[in-house]
Amino acid sequence: MTKPLFSVVIPTYNRQELVTYAIRSVLWQTFEDYEIVICDNFSTDGTAATVRQFQDPRVKYIRTPQHFVIADSFEFARRNAKGQLVIMMSDDDALVRTALETYYREYCRHDAEFIFSQIAEYRDNGFPGFERNILDCPPFSGVSRIIQAEEILIPLFSFRNLPFSMHPSGFVFSSALANTVANRTGRFFQTNGIEFFAWPVAAILSKKIVYVDSPLVICGRTRKSWGSNLVYANPGRNKIRKFIDDVERTPKCAPFTNFTGCNLIAEGILTAQKLYPKEFEKYKFDEAQYTIRTMKELKDRKRLGVDVSNEIAEVESYLNRNPALMNEISQSGQMLGKEKRETFWRRIRTKIGDLGVRQMKERIRVPIKVRKITAAGAQKVKHGEVNFGLKICGKDFGFQDILGCAEFLASITSGIKKGAIQDEVGIGNSLRANPKNCIG
Repeated sequence: MTKPLFSVVIPTYNRQELVTYAIRSVLWQTFEDYEIVICDNFSTDGTAATVRQFQDPRVKYIRTPQHFVIADSFEFARRNAKGQLVIMMSDDDALVRTALETYYREYCRHDAEFIFSQIAEYRDNGFPGFERNILDCPPFSGVSRIIQAEEILIPLFSFRNLPFSMHPSGFVFSSALANTVANRTGRFFQTNGIEFFAWPVAAILSKKIVYVDSPLVICGRTRKSWGSNLVYANPGRNKIRKFIDDVERTPKCAPFTNFTGCNLIAEGILTAQKLYPKEFEKYKFDEAQYTIRTMKELKDRKRLGVDVSNEIAEVESYLNRNPALMNEISQSGQMLGKEKRETFWRRIRTKIGDLGVRQMKERIRVPIKVRKITAAGAQKVKHGEVNFGLKICGKDFGFQDILGCAEFLASITSGIKKGAIQDEVGIGNSLRANPKNCIG
């Protein structure tokens, strides 16, 4: 049996109502040489029955022998992929119709082992925050280019603003590259933030890396999404604990043990540096920026009402044991500030916030702000200025779920992509007719 060109691998766990959207977004692709591997991480809902409703032979269902933590689940899923090129797609995300066609076109043009694209975001009607049925698309040019590994690695190691989204669904890697890493280190996905080990290693080992500056993937933000609950909202202590139980509890390389984005990055890149010391020797881990950004994340979570007192105490204790680091942070002019003593009135204000006053204020303020922003986004759509970035409400444009959002996004960005990459139109047409044209 001929191996497929793409393996779109979708690890999932108890998200039967979401994974169907992800599958359908792959089945509508304009490029058809692929398999979809649904890897069920020992779900207890109707995931298996949901997947079996798809009669397309390209949809394949596998199940882990027990419930795995995230990194183990992704590695198990990857090892069941048969394709030459692999995408690890989150079960609450969606591809626009031309995603695979565009990725393959770039693979043919550049013989690239590692390709990734811009990502839009959709907060669905079940999102735990106040922005619901909202598409948020960042600015994009519609062009693609070869990039150097440093463009990914330097911002990661320095904890500066990343120029690219690192979300797993937006990346394509060759199975040969992943197997090379696995043969050397035992596995391709090593850490909780699977992208923060795998993508830096893939970048530094790849002969060519291609970035497509077009939103080919939509990251779904839902009531069951990790990011939605641990970054954008406060779902409550029990639900937070449930999410944390799904990951490896003790970092092996990161200085802190919290579950901030900064710590996921630190664990990934420090593990990569440990396993590939020669390849990563020129990249310096910026411990000061790591500490500053970690504390900022924790205080943002605290403002949402999440109890992060133990995590903040851990950072402060670490600084007390490392006066040189504290001095470096002080000299940078980015003082962390000690936690204020819990006075009587501060306790009263905290209790008032816990009773829902804070949420009531947000419930009034945020929708007004969002309507202003989405109204401006609607004007950008009207005037054909979507490439400058926009935020719009699905209700204004007739979509209510991530599939409708993906269709809408494709409709407003297709003209920009065609105009920006004129030299690729001929290649794209020939690929659609014969997707094997570029296989060496």
